[in-house]
Amino acid sequence: MNKLPSLEDIRVFVTVARLMSFSQAASQLLVSPAYVSKRIKLLEENLGQTLFFRTARSIKLTHEGQIILRSSEVMLAELEQMQQQLNACREEIRGNLRISCSTGFGSTYINPFILTLRGSHPLLGIDLTLTDKSVDIISENIDVDICIGGTIAEQFIARRIARNQRILCASPTYLATHSYPKYPQELEQKHFCIAIKERNQAPAVWKLEHQQESMTVTPNSKLTVNNGEVAKQWCLSGEGILLRSQWSVQPELQSGQLVRVLPQWHQTADVYAVYSRSLRTSANLRVFIENLEQYLATHLSHGF
Repeated sequence: MNKLPSLEDIRVFVTVARLMSFSQAASQLLVSPAYVSKRIKLLEENLGQTLFFRTARSIKLTHEGQIILRSSEVMLAELEQMQQQLNACREEIRGNLRISCSTGFGSTYINPFILTLRGSHPLLGIDLTLTDKSVDIISENIDVDICIGGTIAEQFIARRIARNQRILCASPTYLATHSYPKYPQELEQKHFCIAIKERNQAPAVWKLEHQQESMTVTPNSKLTVNNGEVAKQWCLSGEGILLRSQWSVQPELQSGQLVRVLPQWHQTADVYAVYSRSLRTSANLRVFIENLEQYLATHLSHGF
């Protein structure tokens, strides 16, 4: 019965097959040519297959050798990936991480996530800034900015960590007085709207999407505020129609305090982690972003 090949024999075989030379493989592996020949011979005996055609001047993979090479390369790559993951688990995450985020999303999700993260990485210090104004991550010394939608400068790395939509909603009180809008254009004159001026993003236009169609409307905004939670309170009080992230209004939609209007229309506003390219190899940042992505996948209210 054939024996299972050793990992060392596989490693030597792959090196020889890539270089097509026993002597060059020996030099790369820092072993003698005799050692390489011995390992290949043992591998062929264990597999019961001839792996190379040998001549005085060259070698060539047999058909069986080509099949084994493909499988061996996949196996070695998976083993290397496993080792990297184990090494990452052994890394001691310490030091400080400066994070910025909008007030609403930060209070609802980033705050409880940080408490969870601290449980597994107690040596990681967190400096969290919640603001509804735009931030300059360079001048303000921010390591990572968690932002929702908007335009991201090209000099930064932006990693999407969660999908999100902004939807249109209103209170039953408002709809009882003003009726349901049938078309997005009605938001420009026929209805009253509540605009959010978060992070210095202009509230003057709403870019809406429906399947492959997109439309830009200028809402009839009688109320404007730079805080999403205040805007939601105004909406709950019957002041108008609000364009707000699904996660923010999902509880009120479920309770009936708010009703979705023009449900076929939405605005894409995914959640991104934005950071400087100089931090792309930071272990602290990698651990934070990967864990946050997993946390949001479990906790973020979607409903779409």
